[in-house]
Amino acid sequence: MTSISIIRPAVPTTASPRVADRIAARAGHPDPAVRERVALRTADTAVTYAELAERARKSAAELSSLGVGAGDVVGLRLPSGPGAIVAMLACWHLGAAFLPMDAAAPDAYRDRLLSRSGARAVVDAGGPRALVGTASPARPAIGPSGDRPAYVIYTSGSTGTPKGVLVGQDAFAEHATGIGDLLELRDTDTVLQFAGLGFDVAQEEIWPTLAVGGTVAFLDTPDRALSPADLARRVRDLGVTVLQLPTAYWRLVCAQMQGPDGAGLSFEGVRTVVIGGEAAVTKDVRAHRDGPLGHSTLVNGYGPTETVVTCTAFVLRADEPVPATTGLPIGGPVGARRLYVLDPDGRPCADGGPGELWVGGSPLAHGYLDDPTRTAERFRPDPFAAVADARMYRTGDQVVRHAEGALEFLGRLDNQVKVRGYRIELDDVDRHLTATAGVTAAAAVALDDGMGTGGRVLAAALSVTAGGPTAEQIRADLLGRLPSHLVPGLIRVHDVLPLTGSGKIDRRAVAALLAQEFAASVPRATASGAARDGSAAPAAASSADAGPAEQAEQLALLLDLVRAQLRISAFGPDDDFLAQGGDSLAALRVSGAMRERGWRLRPSDLLTARDARSAAARVVRC
Repeated sequence: MTSISIIRPAVPTTASPRVADRIAARAGHPDPAVRERVALRTADTAVTYAELAERARKSAAELSSLGVGAGDVVGLRLPSGPGAIVAMLACWHLGAAFLPMDAAAPDAYRDRLLSRSGARAVVDAGGPRALVGTASPARPAIGPSGDRPAYVIYTSGSTGTPKGVLVGQDAFAEHATGIGDLLELRDTDTVLQFAGLGFDVAQEEIWPTLAVGGTVAFLDTPDRALSPADLARRVRDLGVTVLQLPTAYWRLVCAQMQGPDGAGLSFEGVRTVVIGGEAAVTKDVRAHRDGPLGHSTLVNGYGPTETVVTCTAFVLRADEPVPATTGLPIGGPVGARRLYVLDPDGRPCADGGPGELWVGGSPLAHGYLDDPTRTAERFRPDPFAAVADARMYRTGDQVVRHAEGALEFLGRLDNQVKVRGYRIELDDVDRHLTATAGVTAAAAVALDDGMGTGGRVLAAALSVTAGGPTAEQIRADLLGRLPSHLVPGLIRVHDVLPLTGSGKIDRRAVAALLAQEFAASVPRATASGAARDGSAAPAAASSADAGPAEQAEQLALLLDLVRAQLRISAFGPDDDFLAQGGDSLAALRVSGAMRERGWRLRPSDLLTARDARSAAARVVRC
């Protein structure tokens, strides 16, 4: 008999204590050994549970004096670290939600999020301060049964404005329990806080760890494009046992640690690696197992922000066979969630048949902040649940359930894409492009990055008025008002864009056109230092000691690699790497290629120097 694709949790779950209460219980525990366990660790400092609780109480008192109360939103403009955790926990003490924002996003974008959220206060490097004229007359909606809000995360919106996803305390507490059980988190674990705070994965790295009495470790750099050697060193020094990485970064790190490049690197303390953010394939798993992370359990997580971070996961232990599927499965439900694979009429699909994934169960977001219409569109009553008022969320993702029960992700059903782990609405990018002065039409697409690792690049084709802006000017304008993940790395200006028979822009034709141009845009190597046969170029001396001829050779090699990575033949020594479409993963690839040729250039050197001439001055011999 054919089974139906409805997946229920393995065991019923009961209500979970809220995370702040679990932390408070440890901070006030009668046993000093429990109170003095390290909650937060950096390269230089350690904060115990007792100290964390005391700092959070003081911060809560400051916020309360500014009028912050239950149901309010507090914006966080803080880098990853103990200070951000203290501020978040202080918000929870007052019954308020925090709004974490990407520290690298432009100020204008973050100001817009504060205004849209109705934030009553903001915490930045100068401490907490009240916001005048932003707070909404009505506080954010309290969830079912009086559930207070926990946090607000903004995601890309198809209307051209970001969507504020409001997650409640009870839903997040259930998720913390569910993911903690899945990862088998213990008070002896140390979890690296790797994701940017504006990304909901950061909440999963932090709070389930603290809920079980473990330690959250922080990097000593804002750079998230660490080379494999730098990552291994920091993981070792911090004592990390659970490592959660974006799929694109994990894939690239594993590729760079193959063969001799991985020799001498050790991740022996890491027992579990969690990946997520975009689809992985089984080929990636083989690269993982062939490197220094191969001994670890691999967890492939999936989940829109609306389903409270990770709603499904596939666990693959080091001694288990790699699945026979092409795509790495996304597994089954995490915690108390229910998964439905439905056809367009809302009927369950038979196993083996593709359908849309709907997610039910209690660990769901309240909905979209101040947007009941959109909330009603995506969060629907659950007709398959046995309890009243149950809801389910429509993901818009196509999946298939295999006979053994695991789900495999097949792709999107709309114009939403995943690039570098970020969920992006292509319509949103289109609107930002056409809002740029001089742009008359635009269409964004996601392309294979051509590196053979399954990565993707955001690209756009557009038309402009006579004498209108260049691609570089358009990108610079976007970088001044948008976070970098919404700015296409490849922008091409065309006289006209292909249209459908009804006169609309033909996005498929645009994608085919851009893919053809992208594939043809790999510059030929011109530097004398770039080995044309793939072998390493001979190393001369470190840049600091090299003469003018050797320095010119190093710069020429770096320019060749950057041009090939960005697909820009005209990239010059003084051109801005970021403004021309470079990002952290591109910098990591350039760094790896330099290392193959006998030179060491940290990804952060290229990101902070911005131009090739300045970056080349930082090159040293491996």
